Amino acid sequence: MPLSVIKAEDTSVLTEISQQIKKQVSGVIRDEKGEAIIGANVIERNASGNGTVTDIDGKFALNVFENATILISYVGYLPQEISVARKTYIEVILKEDTKTLNEVVVVGYGTQSRETITTSVSSLNSKVLEYIPYSNAASALQGGIAGLTVQSYSGQPGLAPRIILRGGTSINNPNGSTPLYIVDGIIRPNMDDIPANDISSIQVLKDAAATSIYGARASNGVVLITTKSGREGPVKISFSYDFSVANENKEIELVNARDYIIGARQSIMWIGQKDPANLAKLNQATGYGTGNDLTNNTAYTTQYLTEENKHKLNEGWESVQDPFDPSKTIIFKDTNFQKLRKRTAYSHNYNISASGGSEKSLYSISLGYLDAQGTALNSDYKRLSYNMNGTLKILSNLAVNGKMMFTNVDDNRVYGNPDEMWTTMINTFVRSAALPSTAKLTFEDGSYAPGLNSSFGNPLYYQVGPHSLQKKNNSSTLTIGVGSSWEIIKGLTLDLSASLFETNVRYRQFQPGYLSGITSFNTTRNVGAYNSNNRHWQAGSILTYFNNIGLHNFEAKLGYEYYTKKYWTVNAYGKGASTDLIPTLNAAAEPTSVGGWESEFVTEGLFSRINYNFDERYLLTFNFRYDGASNLGANSRTGFFPGISAGWNIHKENFWKNVVPEGQVQLKLRGSYGENGNIQGLGDYQAQGLYAVGSEYFGGAAIQPSVIPNANLKWERSRTTNLGIDLGLFNHRINLLVDVYNRITNDLLTNVSLPGSSGFGTVLTNNGSLGNKGLEVSLDAHILNPTSPFQWKSSFNISKVKTRILKLPDNGVEKNRQGGSQIYDPKVGELVWVGGLQEGGRIGDILAYYLEGVYATDEEAASAPLDHGIGQEDKRKFGGDAIWRDFDGNGIIDSYDRYIIGNRYPTITGGFLNDFSYKNISLSIRTDFTLGHTINNYGRRHLDGQLQGDIMPTKEYYEKSWKKQGDITDTPRYIWQNQQGNLRESQLYIEKGDFLALREITLAYLVPNRITQKLKLSNLRINITGSNLHYFTNYSGLNPEDGGMDYGRYPNPRTITFGLRASF
Repeated sequence: MPLSVIKAEDTSVLTEISQQIKKQVSGVIRDEKGEAIIGANVIERNASGNGTVTDIDGKFALNVFENATILISYVGYLPQEISVARKTYIEVILKEDTKTLNEVVVVGYGTQSRETITTSVSSLNSKVLEYIPYSNAASALQGGIAGLTVQSYSGQPGLAPRIILRGGTSINNPNGSTPLYIVDGIIRPNMDDIPANDISSIQVLKDAAATSIYGARASNGVVLITTKSGREGPVKISFSYDFSVANENKEIELVNARDYIIGARQSIMWIGQKDPANLAKLNQATGYGTGNDLTNNTAYTTQYLTEENKHKLNEGWESVQDPFDPSKTIIFKDTNFQKLRKRTAYSHNYNISASGGSEKSLYSISLGYLDAQGTALNSDYKRLSYNMNGTLKILSNLAVNGKMMFTNVDDNRVYGNPDEMWTTMINTFVRSAALPSTAKLTFEDGSYAPGLNSSFGNPLYYQVGPHSLQKKNNSSTLTIGVGSSWEIIKGLTLDLSASLFETNVRYRQFQPGYLSGITSFNTTRNVGAYNSNNRHWQAGSILTYFNNIGLHNFEAKLGYEYYTKKYWTVNAYGKGASTDLIPTLNAAAEPTSVGGWESEFVTEGLFSRINYNFDERYLLTFNFRYDGASNLGANSRTGFFPGISAGWNIHKENFWKNVVPEGQVQLKLRGSYGENGNIQGLGDYQAQGLYAVGSEYFGGAAIQPSVIPNANLKWERSRTTNLGIDLGLFNHRINLLVDVYNRITNDLLTNVSLPGSSGFGTVLTNNGSLGNKGLEVSLDAHILNPTSPFQWKSSFNISKVKTRILKLPDNGVEKNRQGGSQIYDPKVGELVWVGGLQEGGRIGDILAYYLEGVYATDEEAASAPLDHGIGQEDKRKFGGDAIWRDFDGNGIIDSYDRYIIGNRYPTITGGFLNDFSYKNISLSIRTDFTLGHTINNYGRRHLDGQLQGDIMPTKEYYEKSWKKQGDITDTPRYIWQNQQGNLRESQLYIEKGDFLALREITLAYLVPNRITQKLKLSNLRINITGSNLHYFTNYSGLNPEDGGMDYGRYPNPRTITFGLRASF
């Protein structure tokens, strides 16, 4: 055979030959989590019929031409084209295809395609659940759902954030308008203690047409949580571990001890201008006074320098000239107590799971343990969790399922309601943090000194150690559910379910003996114990019929549900134990109180939903629920809650297809109307009337009526109209969802005042209306071409809500006002009522004085208007005192001279999520924002106004404050206990809470298969995650997330997490 000679430059011939040579290419296909994709298609381009699918390990092998390009695809994932020139092995990671208009979402009692849904339903991007070991998974919702306000108002581990949908429906407590939570079909009061590792998806039903099928408890929205379940295939064992390090990313910047001594002594000298007797305070045993010594009889280090104490200057003490008597020197020790009340917190999160199954059975089991420290001393959260579920196909048309979830939690908390003043919140995060740094950390013998007292003391004495409050807090949650699904005939299915949800809470606390003040040892030894049980039973049946007749598609559901809740609690408290060694209740010598109560609530409902669509083009849904509840009045215990919605997929019309290229634009218009009920906040027996017990009458036990009954008490009823647009562009590379809604809640549960002769102050009735209007926008985009090796996916959502009071009970007052204050309105030239509750007004308005400046000299201050805000008979002003705006111009500063400075409730919320990936590396950045809420920073005003009498001010305030005649500044002088009223509520301390939070940055790496095979793993993924990294805000407090009063808040810590996830 003759040889052919080919010239080197004839590359076209070489290419032709190389293309005819075949080779075997093998590889593995995985998803972004590293899980093997079974059944993915692997096809050679331009080679008809040459292809294969991946096996149970995601592996494949295919003979292809040398310079071939292969196409890899799988349902629900973006396809990839890969050149295999000079390659024999490849690893491919398929990215999830988030085609919003084609996704399947969970709705009430079922699932539905996004293409055919006609109501307002939002899904949480599951990406946010992957890398952060949330101690409460509800935090993952922050910034992820348009219209859902999620406020992490505390950094306490395990504490749930506040969640409010579309502004809430309560007129008395908007922050209490929580959604209905349903986990795997089981109603729960919250989603606490559910590990994020166990959650598969979270959907939020927002408009009344979507939620009306849940009837009486769904007016504040429904959060549907689906946990992970098994799937067909061999057993898959997964393990994850996260190690986290957390620190508080902000602290109160206080003055140092030197400035405090100078400033505080000067403040006493100033109040001595009016009453020279106050000058005696300079010689007392205080944080700035010189009456202290080195004995255990004084709490502070400040004292005049003497021969007996001068050696302390060689032990780290400092000195300062006395501003009152410059001939004398004050010595002191500077200790930063704020740093002592916090720590670096470490957390460990473990999870192991197994899942698998066959055509006949599926199963999933997981076990988790979280040990999370709080950054505040003596705060932590430990959770053991177990989750098991399975499905067994008994017959070809009959399957049964079961599930069990169990969690056990031990925690220590810094207790306190953020809306309450004198709690451990203000004591821990404000008062003890600002304990004068001149206080003694230890006595001369080395033992810890207490500071002033337990609410204003040394953290190392009162918060940890033998004198701190001893707490044992434990709670457990058990969920058991069973069910069956029977396909009676083709298209007709009967689903039965029954479940138990039970929580048990137990705590015991004991206060050992402690120094209450510097010389008084408190041996009261209060002890208490509490035990409660909350048991929920639920049972239901749903009959579903589905049929297609040509282009007509029908689905109908008819169901019944029964729900009962039984609650009981017992508690006992005592005091007078003889020793700290026995902390239990039986050691108490004297009982102080014993209590307990029981209650029961029952509701049952009949519900139905009918879905119809013609060729998925014209869509119609109708649903209703007929509910009854035991806690309503005898005359109004039942209610009917309908919902109707319609949609039009315009892109399926022939005229659209003739105008718009296929796949370039998908457009759906939808509208809905629905009604919901609400009985949140209504006691189990309030409509029937309540009686008080425990008192005595003529030496015997007495029972007295405490709440008047109202047999006509009925549901609050919300009626919502919702209009929406779903838009997909460029083959779903861009997806836009827009909703506009108007919700009116009538028959609000409100109190009406009664005449004194009735023996009752108020009666609860239905008489009021609240309106919520809003706009919600969600946008998802694939920025780059789906076939590009580098991917960038971005999502954004924003929502705005406006709330107004429409109607209040008639009380004979203008606008049926309840509460409020009168202020002078320059626009109308007269006094007007603002705040409180009144028709046409907002809930949560905040009033303030307007600080115009500061008098530079005593001469200027001499002409100041009369100021009723000075709480003494002598109302003279001096240089350094505040200039307040006299709105009514009458020469008097009083409560009429205020204005509305803001509102405590946010109006705009939203978030951004950006995911970048290249081959095995991914980067995720998540932010969220909240706008419109105003915060009254009482904690800072408490410090700067020295309201306690011996507490350190903030550095910023002190440095800016007026200090001598002629100073030009807008910050009033620092004066003892705010005696000149300079630091009343004004724009100086009532601040905008607007913020943008850098909530998460995660860098993840999927270890190549060639390495994991050697380790006997199917996949291994490692990540480093930063969470709560920074707040971009002008708010000066520790936490900007909650409006209203800030008495002291547990900061959300900045956390760095190192994690790994492996599958076997």
